[in-house]
Amino acid sequence: MKPKNKSRDGEVRCLNCFTRFVPPPRSEKVPCPSCGIEWRISWASSTFAKIRGPAWDKYPRMNQ
Repeated sequence: MKPKNKSRDGEVRCLNCFTRFVPPPRSEKVPCPSCGIEWRISWASSTFAKIRGPAWDKYPRMNQ
């Protein structure tokens, strides 16, 4: 088992490019600094963030 080198408190992992990043505290929507996809964020506590899903309102709808 690998030893833990640092705490990951407040970090989330982008579900598109898998880059870890720290969103600003209590933010609701945050773009990934690596790929630019915007994600909806929820907070269970001041240090525990979770990605809830993509922020689709940033992207144009395709005509059907």
